[in-house]
Amino acid sequence: MRPAEAVAVLAGLVILSCQARDRVPGQEDPALLTTELPFRYPASLYASRIEGTVGLRLFVDSLGLVVTESTTVAEPSAHPEFDSAAVAGAPFLEFRPARVGGSRAGRAVVLPVKFRLPPADSGRRDTLPPQR
Repeated sequence: MRPAEAVAVLAGLVILSCQARDRVPGQEDPALLTTELPFRYPASLYASRIEGTVGLRLFVDSLGLVVTESTTVAEPSAHPEFDSAAVAGAPFLEFRPARVGGSRAGRAVVLPVKFRLPPADSGRRDTLPPQR
């Protein structure tokens, strides 16, 4: 299997700034718009067939862009290379911004980034190949 066939899957968003019990009517959470994932599977981990998950804490501004300085690892993987790859890809994500009362608003989110190897029979190519 070639490194280009490595898969990084975004599982979804966990909103930090509001819990279900705190939800305000007319409030919408950010939604991921990026269709081509910007995460590079670390070559050494790909070669060793290691998978991992990183929880990134991001701040999505009122335009739907990630505030780069806000990006931190909320839930580290067992491999720092995955953590670094997730942080490096975060600025290239784009979201539909959160809305509060009809107005766009910034919102903090936790985004799980899952680095998974595709099944042998898969032609799926969701992420960029490792950098050489």
